[in-house]
Amino acid sequence: MGEAQRMNAAISKRSMVLLAMLFLLGAGPSRAAELKASLERNPIHSGESVRLVLELDRAAGGLKPDLAPLGEDFQILQTSANTQIEFIQGLQSAITRWTIELTPKREGVLTIPAIAVGQFQSPELTVEVLAPRSGNQAGKRDIFLEAEISPDPAYVQAQMRYVVRLLRSVDVVDGTLTEPSATNAVLHRLGRDISYTTIRDGQSYRVLERRYALFPQASGELVISPVEFEGEILDAGQTGTGLSRLFTRGKRVHLRTPVVRATALAPPKDYPGALWLPAKNVQLIEEWSKNPDSLRAGEPITRTLRLQAVGLSAEQLPEVGVTATDGVKQYGDQPIARTSADADWVRGVREQRIALVPASEGRYTLPEIRIDWWDTERDAARQAIIPAREIQVTPGSKSEITHGPVPEPMIIVEQPGVPMWQRPGLWQVVCALLVIIWLITVAAWRRARGPARRAGGEPGGDPTIAAERPASLRGACLAGDARAARSALLHWAQASWPEHPPRSLPALANRLADPQLRAEIATLDRALYAAPREPWQGEALWRRARQGLVARGRQTPQQEDHLPVLYPR
Repeated sequence: MGEAQRMNAAISKRSMVLLAMLFLLGAGPSRAAELKASLERNPIHSGESVRLVLELDRAAGGLKPDLAPLGEDFQILQTSANTQIEFIQGLQSAITRWTIELTPKREGVLTIPAIAVGQFQSPELTVEVLAPRSGNQAGKRDIFLEAEISPDPAYVQAQMRYVVRLLRSVDVVDGTLTEPSATNAVLHRLGRDISYTTIRDGQSYRVLERRYALFPQASGELVISPVEFEGEILDAGQTGTGLSRLFTRGKRVHLRTPVVRATALAPPKDYPGALWLPAKNVQLIEEWSKNPDSLRAGEPITRTLRLQAVGLSAEQLPEVGVTATDGVKQYGDQPIARTSADADWVRGVREQRIALVPASEGRYTLPEIRIDWWDTERDAARQAIIPAREIQVTPGSKSEITHGPVPEPMIIVEQPGVPMWQRPGLWQVVCALLVIIWLITVAAWRRARGPARRAGGEPGGDPTIAAERPASLRGACLAGDARAARSALLHWAQASWPEHPPRSLPALANRLADPQLRAEIATLDRALYAAPREPWQGEALWRRARQGLVARGRQTPQQEDHLPVLYPR
């Protein structure tokens, strides 16, 4: 057993060293760091704040953005930073985000200049600042709800934006917002809730804004049900500091938005397409796994067609139809559909991969691909087009030129070079080797431990052990030896329940079916631990044990008496 332990420790040390080496290799740089910049919403109204988010991969500690260039057109309300660390396939990823809340100093299209963070520079952004919102709804109220929908009217199946705002000038202790519903329309949540400040009628409010994408399914009137808020607020005179706020009782409020109505328009009669696609933008993109101008006969090449739209989900996008070309075999893969959303728009992507195999040398023409769609911003019909393309195929090698039918090719997609330590296959092989080493170690330890257990007399699965125990119990009972009888009973119990043996006579008695035998065991237990009055007589115990030594059924350890075993007198 000692040899097995030494072998186990040695293998464990080697495994830890190997894991450490692989971790250090995997922690190497995988891509260049880039400082990204984005706005939570755009456009905004004058008097409202907006959050600028800067994001940098693997930012070194102590870096801070230089916000001085923002001072010309914006007032900085507050800044915050957080760092998120993740491990993906053994690679460490650390992302630092800075959130800067800004208030514009004027209306118009303002430029957010490039912000420096150490040696990195963010791209420039623009934000449109509109005129202040109408203050008629505020009316000097401390808290209120408002809702709006845009654009109105909109075409059927085109995205509309439904926005709910909770404006408050008091502290909210607790509160909930219900979800809206609409007739003849589908609602999807857009991103997460947005928080900012605004001014209405000269009063400053904190705003919680929630946005939804609404897709009308039939032309006609749309009705959006009210959104309700229920919560507890603190009056301005009740605000306190520190622990006093925990014991301040607030006032319950119940608010609801009015019913919002909108109009969905039928598709224009002059729309030329077979499938109605209303969107803000639609693009049709073509990609190749290698240069299509250097093809050889019999060699496969993968053509990727990607249809992506702003204002449509992936389920609304059609499959990209491809016309067959004589002399070029085509093998299509299953399309890939993805839908994402930001604070303003739903974005759908439908991707189709096709393997092309020219059978012989020559010049081939791939026909034009055209998708009709309706531009909802310009209110006009448009097309997403991949123009026709000619490809020249040179003769293949002798091994590739056959006189029979061309077999189905394997689709080959060239991938950018990946360092060896970042390849998923290597990690799978290493993990499998470590599991095999661990299994060998466990098997060797058990093989070495087996003889020692048998030599030490630990209970096992040998049926002769249970058969020997009643003989020793008989001798102890007839001799009136209470301690020997107790030992024989517990040895018998240990052989009968090797996984969870009872540790005391009361625990053993609880597992037996014969009530008289349990009573005799209780008498034995009292004779062992109680003050001695007269010698214990074991003949009655032995008579009952010969017939009633049968287990009631194995119980879980939680059902046993876990009191420590007392030392008998």
